[in-house]
Amino acid sequence: MKVTLTLLIVLAIANAGMVQKFPLKYGGKRSIMNIMVEVENKIKSHSPLDTIKGVLDNFKSAVSEEQGTHDEVYTAQQAECQSEIAYRRAEVDDALSTLKIANGILKSSNILLKKTQATLGETENILNSVSLHIDLINDVRKEDTQSYNRGAVTFNDAINAIDDAIDLGVSLVKGEASLIQVADMTTKLMMASVATKMNKAFMIPLAALASIKQESDAAGAAERLVQLLQTLRSNVEEAWASYTAENTNAIALFTQQKDLYLDTQNRLESSKQQLVSKAESLQGVITVQTAISQAATNKKQRNQILWDDAEDLCHSFDVEYEAVTEGRRQELILVQELERAVERRAAEQQ
Repeated sequence: MKVTLTLLIVLAIANAGMVQKFPLKYGGKRSIMNIMVEVENKIKSHSPLDTIKGVLDNFKSAVSEEQGTHDEVYTAQQAECQSEIAYRRAEVDDALSTLKIANGILKSSNILLKKTQATLGETENILNSVSLHIDLINDVRKEDTQSYNRGAVTFNDAINAIDDAIDLGVSLVKGEASLIQVADMTTKLMMASVATKMNKAFMIPLAALASIKQESDAAGAAERLVQLLQTLRSNVEEAWASYTAENTNAIALFTQQKDLYLDTQNRLESSKQQLVSKAESLQGVITVQTAISQAATNKKQRNQILWDDAEDLCHSFDVEYEAVTEGRRQELILVQELERAVERRAAEQQ
């Protein structure tokens, strides 16, 4: 009996240490100490060995049943853990994939936007230059038009002066013109000569007019003067026609150049609008992809935390399972030791 009590004490101490090391969460309704006390009482009361073994067997059955339940719970926990970890891993991978695509689009969009803005700046500079050139062409054409109009007045005045001189010549033939009229007409023709820049063409008629009164044959001189003036008039008309033709050609050239610059201006305006639209579109892409990138980053961080938490929780399930299972294993060892002690005690009592 003393040996049995000593064994029970040793077993109880060992079990107490194991319980402290592996706290039992599933065995609250049973106690190895109570079983030991019950077995000891039955030994003292000389209960049959089968009865004592029945108590121990019931305890072992309870421990096995509890372990089976725990195994099922642990299996369910493991399945849930693996499912959660797989889901969070997939979410992290999806976020990383989205982040990679978004950052790639952002990088290319930013590069393209800078190139587009640079091209837009160059286009605007060229457009401004073309617009200034068109303004310059318009100013030159306006000045040329004013010059032509002044030339038209000059040539018209010159022709009128020549016509007046011809009329004066006819009067001189008839002997009806005075020196004052000749002097006045000479002045007008000299002014027309300077205005039209046809001094050479006016030189002979002016000399003839200036010496008309000194000629012995005044009538014959007047007739020659009229012929010279008519020739002068033809020369002035030809000069005017040539001047008009040059102006017409200048207008055609001006129109051609202006049309070319206007076409260029229209193309540049169209290109500018396309570049502006492209830049705005790229800005929109950058805004959207920035939001997607930020959302993907948040998703990755959130699911990485949940992934880590799931792994920590699953590890705690593993630790708990191993600890509690080891505790039950030690319980069964204690019961087996107790069973052998009971058998030895029964043998001693025979």
